[in-house]
Amino acid sequence: MGLFGKNRQEPTPVRRAGLDPAVVAQKRAQAMQWSAQMMSTQAQALQQAAALRRASASDGAGTGSMTWVRQVIAILAPQPPGFVKRCSCAVCGAPKKLPTVAAYVYCDYCASLIDYDLRRACEGDTTAGPAYAATVNATQAASRAAVVAGDRDAYRDLQRKVYQAYAENMPMAVSHRAKNDPAYRTAYVNFMAEFALARAFDPAAQALEAEMKQHVMGLRYSGNMLSPTVEADSFWPVADTIEKQIENNKALYRSARLADADPDNAGHLTDKFAWSSFCQGWLAMLSADSAEQLLDRAGLKNQYVPIQPHDGQPRHCGGCGGEITALPGASAVICEGCGRKMDLGSAEIPCASCGATMTLPSGADGIACPFCQSRVDRAGIR
Repeated sequence: MGLFGKNRQEPTPVRRAGLDPAVVAQKRAQAMQWSAQMMSTQAQALQQAAALRRASASDGAGTGSMTWVRQVIAILAPQPPGFVKRCSCAVCGAPKKLPTVAAYVYCDYCASLIDYDLRRACEGDTTAGPAYAATVNATQAASRAAVVAGDRDAYRDLQRKVYQAYAENMPMAVSHRAKNDPAYRTAYVNFMAEFALARAFDPAAQALEAEMKQHVMGLRYSGNMLSPTVEADSFWPVADTIEKQIENNKALYRSARLADADPDNAGHLTDKFAWSSFCQGWLAMLSADSAEQLLDRAGLKNQYVPIQPHDGQPRHCGGCGGEITALPGASAVICEGCGRKMDLGSAEIPCASCGATMTLPSGADGIACPFCQSRVDRAGIR
């Protein structure tokens, strides 16, 4: 099952008065955590979605009927075979032509990050590892103390530890570029820490966090004790506040010059990342109608268009050996298999040992052949 593995047809509804107060309090606490850190880390939402899956399973959720994740994916407009997500690159203007398998959508021509596909994110089954949870728990008190003391350096260092654990233990929640590119992963960790720092010391951000907590505490629930449903009229003020938080975060991205630290330079996607993280945390607790309204409001109902014929040439990734496509005029592409950025401006290089040809990663003068592990050097071939 995917992120939203909650079977919406399983429970016999009960009155809110029959819910266990401890369970409701726990769910409220979880929701507050998602809301307060929705831009800091998608891991919070993913962790709670996994908990909802486990709760649903322990409650005897059946598998014979349509699952909640399938309902959500249906709302998101599932991608048929032979189709690609409709989007264009904000850097070079090229439309997306090649299909993707990851949530992070990169340009086929210049390898810039151009979109985020929530449906692809929902296909994964991501569970936070214990190492990440332990890091978060170990740094929370010190992070609060650093904010109170005004110690920005200490707070930044603590957040780096959190996001390092996040990138290492939640690989499905971050860009696939972080998998095998240490330089990208380090830049990502530093960027996320700087973004967290900007929010933690911004009065407007803190005021909005307090507003969010107030709305979350006012949520009303119905449904099954282990899998409560948030009543719609109490939820929409939460969505109103997230919208204000997103606008404030976009302003912080500019004022704190975070584009200089962002390895993907994706300021144009700040709102989409925030809405996607928010939806991943809340969809499983909403009715189907409310879920559809939320996705519509967030602009996350994906549109797909047929893959058009192209004159692209097949190549092989020098990192993992997987096939990549070099479209005419393309200078770089992100390998969907391993996440490395491949240099399409250079000719493929043959391995002297096994004869396989491959494209080297951008900036690399050599690499171990993914087929036989022999050293393959650029050796002046351009």
